[in-house]
Amino acid sequence: MVEKPESKFVSANNLNLHYLEWGSHNTQTILLLHGIGDNAHIWDNFVCTFEGRMRVIALDQRGHGRSEWSLPGAYTCRDYVSDLEGVITALRLNNFVLMGHSMGALHATRYTSLHSHLVAGLIHADIEPCPPEWNKQYLTNLYNNLPTYYRSVDEYVDQMKENSPYADPKLLFEFAAKALIQRGDGTYTCQYDREILSGFDQYNIAPDLANITCPTLILRGIESRVMRRHIAEEMCNTIPYSRLVEIQNANHPVHTDNPHEFHRAVHGFLREIKYIKK
Repeated sequence: MVEKPESKFVSANNLNLHYLEWGSHNTQTILLLHGIGDNAHIWDNFVCTFEGRMRVIALDQRGHGRSEWSLPGAYTCRDYVSDLEGVITALRLNNFVLMGHSMGALHATRYTSLHSHLVAGLIHADIEPCPPEWNKQYLTNLYNNLPTYYRSVDEYVDQMKENSPYADPKLLFEFAAKALIQRGDGTYTCQYDREILSGFDQYNIAPDLANITCPTLILRGIESRVMRRHIAEEMCNTIPYSRLVEIQNANHPVHTDNPHEFHRAVHGFLREIKYIKK
């Protein structure tokens, strides 16, 4: 049975940022970055696969989970990566694996392009380095149309199912229960600043890819619209020590749609770079 994580805070750019930590400081470290609108608990199921063999740190990025919101809203790639630099320095991380999904993958990849000497391995999960305009427009529409509250956790899960069609409903319910806050009237609201949706950066980290010198795993859901196959292949051709794995029966949320294959791909990569024992 996996131990419960420690809930901790670290300061970066005058914000108190929350993170979850599992495992011992005497083991190798993997740092996890969630996607937009998620929080550190999205990785709870993933952490179970390590069985204490690694130190795992899952960060609530600014404006998400229990981390402070930016006032006024500052949610650009530069802001997030600057936070990440501050967190890594404060926690004295070195020779660690960095993994991100979606928006978190953009931040992880940008950070690695600047600090490859600190990163033992990069895992970039399901987003193009220059997301197309429709992606930003989709988030803007969510900003305008998402409900401000939910009558039940089940109602939120139903919304999650629209983007994660293959996921086990039980897994989605477990995450939803930790993604919501119950209000005084019994309804629920999300644990993130809605401004992150309207402030989504027009990312373009494609020019950074050639600067990445550590081993890199690129993951793509086989049915993902957020990362087209030819773009993923272009990433592999640009990053010197990289390879692509496509996850079957998975849309954009590869880690919830098909956690078994996602876990297998990640652990295979970690064994290849000799970061965990075979």
